[in-house]
Amino acid sequence: MRIGMLALVVVFAVSACTNTPGALTPLRPAPPAGAAASVQLAEALAQADIAAETRNAAGLAQSLATIAALGARPLDASSAAQLAQWQSQSPVPPPMRGRTLGPGYRQGVLAAGEGLSLEQSFLSGQKASIALTAPAGSALLLQVTDSSAKPVCTDRAATVSCQWIPIFTQRHTIRLTNPGQQSARFYLVIE
Repeated sequence: MRIGMLALVVVFAVSACTNTPGALTPLRPAPPAGAAASVQLAEALAQADIAAETRNAAGLAQSLATIAALGARPLDASSAAQLAQWQSQSPVPPPMRGRTLGPGYRQGVLAAGEGLSLEQSFLSGQKASIALTAPAGSALLLQVTDSSAKPVCTDRAATVSCQWIPIFTQRHTIRLTNPGQQSARFYLVIE
């Protein structure tokens, strides 16, 4: 009975927060229903960034909960520092992660004309997914090639999702390019 009552209190508290003007109002359009976890994570990272900048504590807590629920972990020191900063600004303590593996992410800023290249191995027969989002709406170029330089995915947009099932376990090259005229913040999720 106590657990049921606690769940009711939590639902009521969340409902009360959603009725507060701007408390949990989405800062960007939500990903489409059934979107890949990598797309959901990329959007949650962008939402957390915006919520932190606008001091929207409820929005930041919601974004951090989504990031934790998806089992994401930073892939570089800069992304880890950004996550720690968000967690320090959030009124909710960071939740414990239950999964050791899960999607990884990287955030950063690409200057106009600048590019970034990294490599990632994907396992044969298991779905691979990469999502990229630029919160300011900058159209970034994402290119993924396999170990023989064969294109796997190429797209240019503010939000890009690429999914495939590798035939062989191999290393892939992921290239991000900012072909625009202004710097662009990005969130890259690799699953």
